[in-house]
Amino acid sequence: MLIRLCLVELLKLRRSLVLLTTVACPAAVVALMFGMALRRITPDGMTAAQWSMLWGSASALWSLFMLPLYIGLCTALVNGNEHRNQTWRLMLSLPVGRLELYAAKAMVSVLLLAAAQLALLLALALGTGILGLAGFPLETALQAQLPRLWAAPLAALPVVALQHALSWRLRSVVTPLAVSVVATLAAMQLGASQYWYWLPWAYPVAASNGGHEAMRDAAVLLGPMLAAVLFPLTAWWLSRREIA
Repeated sequence: MLIRLCLVELLKLRRSLVLLTTVACPAAVVALMFGMALRRITPDGMTAAQWSMLWGSASALWSLFMLPLYIGLCTALVNGNEHRNQTWRLMLSLPVGRLELYAAKAMVSVLLLAAAQLALLLALALGTGILGLAGFPLETALQAQLPRLWAAPLAALPVVALQHALSWRLRSVVTPLAVSVVATLAAMQLGASQYWYWLPWAYPVAASNGGHEAMRDAAVLLGPMLAAVLFPLTAWWLSRREIA
């Protein structure tokens, strides 16, 4: 039943902005960073260290700024279908439990997060190929060090849990998106400080671009662990309240 519900939710998203956003957000980050590289760096001066810096900058911009905002937007759109069309009563009148529906929508948000991260990888590969066609040496790119791009989605799972709960509970998309923006701005201040672990929105950048290995490893561990606590807690809390 849970798989069927996920498929139904994915079908609902075909004509929404979610799929476009999933591709556009990572592409915008890579286009911005690689466009700046074309303006600042000449092909002859593109060393392995500069390739690493370029990829690291794109990863940091994605993990710190765009990824949390994307999560806030996609969870709002996933739950917004029911709020906008006033179909919550219809969905809950079917032989489907509220917890199952809540879990299915959360799983769809996680799948969208994974798809966005995959889109980022593809955009980075495409951008690197375009720079190669423009004369930048790809030999030095092979010697460069990639940031831990796989770590950001794992560390972002508690953000998915929190934003999903907000967008499920509230009819308006303004409040969940406002929370996402404010928390992202706060993460930009706390992301490099010793207090980063108090704010889940800082976990993705800490996991992928943290200043030291212990910080990166801690963020990767904290993300799934906190999400495993937050999801059942928010599901239990929301099961006791009517959807606004």
